[in-house]
Amino acid sequence: MNLLKTVEETGVKAWLVGGTVRMIEMGIQPVALTLALDTQDLKKVAKATGGTVDTRGPFPVLRGTYGEMGIPFKALPIRGGSIEDDLARRDFSIESIALRSDGGVVDPFGGRLDIRNRVLRLNGDNIDLIKDDPMRVGRMLRFAADLEMDIFWKTDSDVRHFLEKHPESMEGLAPERWGREVIRGMRRHPWRFIMLCDSYRLLPFFLPDLEALKDVKDEKGQSLFDHVTAILQVIESRLDTHKLAQSEAFILAGLLSLIGARSLEQWDCQRTERLVSDYLTHWNIPSEIISAVTAIIVRYPEFYEPHDEAQFCATVLEYSPTAVEIALEFAECVALAEKFDDSYREVLRENRWNLQQVLRRFEAVELQTEGSTRFLTGREVMSLLNMAPGRRVGELLDGLDMAVGTGKVNTLAKAEEWLRAQPVKQ
Repeated sequence: MNLLKTVEETGVKAWLVGGTVRMIEMGIQPVALTLALDTQDLKKVAKATGGTVDTRGPFPVLRGTYGEMGIPFKALPIRGGSIEDDLARRDFSIESIALRSDGGVVDPFGGRLDIRNRVLRLNGDNIDLIKDDPMRVGRMLRFAADLEMDIFWKTDSDVRHFLEKHPESMEGLAPERWGREVIRGMRRHPWRFIMLCDSYRLLPFFLPDLEALKDVKDEKGQSLFDHVTAILQVIESRLDTHKLAQSEAFILAGLLSLIGARSLEQWDCQRTERLVSDYLTHWNIPSEIISAVTAIIVRYPEFYEPHDEAQFCATVLEYSPTAVEIALEFAECVALAEKFDDSYREVLRENRWNLQQVLRRFEAVELQTEGSTRFLTGREVMSLLNMAPGRRVGELLDGLDMAVGTGKVNTLAKAEEWLRAQPVKQ
């Protein structure tokens, strides 16, 4: 409200709109503020709020931060001749509410009532909103999953009828737009979002290789698509309590772990890896996330076999502690989803214990060295052993890492003792 008043002191009327008001009405603290202004001239508002006007897009946007906590905000000119006209251009009733600085509410489409009833409705029951931008179907399902809302019966009926009559409208949508909606839709409720997409028959438009898994059966007659959704259901159940499961890469691995498979027994890892890379690249997913997803999918089956501390140490040094932890966590999710017998779960428990011991030892090094991952640098090794630079220095550091991870070295003195016992020949 203070931000609105600051804007209005410039003589410009302002309203909070969109997701900001929806979150307020749902009793959620907004993480950002969106304003609509009754002016095209944003410069004087920018001066009053300390923001800057971004003119790179199709229309100017004022961006900045406000208050002691630096809450980000953006402000846009209203579209149409009034705030009511602006709200009428929005897609869903729950996003078509405006809040004035005096606390008054503009709600021409009953969005507050729909929030209380937890239903998602097209603004004014207007199916033309979908015709104008078919990706609003994906946005609708993303909201329904993320906000745990039901889709209003008329909206549901109208959208299904539109998709049945105009499938070509979905085929022309850019892959990166699908990628944005999939990532956002799966963030909190991956299983619910994918099941909603499936119920509206959208999978062939953005993930046909997942749709194809419905025709691949296991020995019990269950489709591989059912295996994927079971994994996503387990992941969804762990999101609130398991930090690693909240990873974007973790969730995408659950979605894509079996694409391209012709059976559970004849899983072509390389084919799946290639398809994963292709899809995520087309969805404009950053390369580091693509690498993390493929690493999880490729490595997690290894953890159903016993790993001793030396094996875990070598894997941690090759991939990073987080990468190994997340692959092991994924293996546990798959084991739960597939209802593996107790022998597999016992192996996973033992592997979890061995990994924790290795990680604990590396963390102890960081505590003793104030954040360094090693007791000694390469320069210090050369000084200690009177060595010249060369490959042997790197080999000694790698060997010292293994000695730390397996518990043979746990202090600086023991690190120096271990090094002196090694041959130093180049």
